[in-house]
Amino acid sequence: MEVVTRAVIVYIWSVLLFRLQGKGLTFQQKPYDFAVIILIGSASAALIVNRDVPLLNALVALAVLAVLHTLISISTLNNFLKFIIGGQPDLLVRNGRIVKQNLIKNQINISQLLAGLRIQGYRRIHDVEYATLEANGQLSVIPKSQFRPVTPTDLKLDTSYEGLATPLVIEGQIIKENLQFVGLNKSWLKTELRRRELEGADHVLLALLDTDGSLYIAEQPPINVIKAFFLGEGKG
Repeated sequence: MEVVTRAVIVYIWSVLLFRLQGKGLTFQQKPYDFAVIILIGSASAALIVNRDVPLLNALVALAVLAVLHTLISISTLNNFLKFIIGGQPDLLVRNGRIVKQNLIKNQINISQLLAGLRIQGYRRIHDVEYATLEANGQLSVIPKSQFRPVTPTDLKLDTSYEGLATPLVIEGQIIKENLQFVGLNKSWLKTELRRRELEGADHVLLALLDTDGSLYIAEQPPINVIKAFFLGEGKG
């Protein structure tokens, strides 16, 4: 029972620490991001089963790791420390030519480079203007102008504004803030649902309002369909 209690407390504490560190921890992860994730993860697992370590001490240790990571993240706002701690991007391809010294520096072979380019949709190196290994380990590719996909601007075509569709209902729950944001109310929504022969939001899986005013609605599946899915009926 003590192990279960420690597991619950350490889990909640770890999630809270990650949440307090912000979305930057999972956005374009840097080396120190990986370090704190691995350290907190492995330390949490060890602290759950090691009952010799007082629980309070364990929680403080995890908090210290989180605070240290936050201080390092803030310090990388300085341009000098940013490159020392977080690393810097390296060109692997320049003007269609491989920059071999940077491949050696980052311990990347030709096969890995070609695989990275293929994943990005480029099968020939000479189609690439620049291929950069970013500080987070991702490969970004800028093709030569003649190999770029054609855009409406290239064809001098006018395009209408698209924007993002606004979710009004998600899994039966009305998003009141989004209704207010688009200048609508529940009465309008109920009217639209009745037009589609839906009794209420409970019957809606997803409702999206597009920027052109069109309303997309996906109905909730019947309860018997959900039961059949979880019971494995009708498979194969």
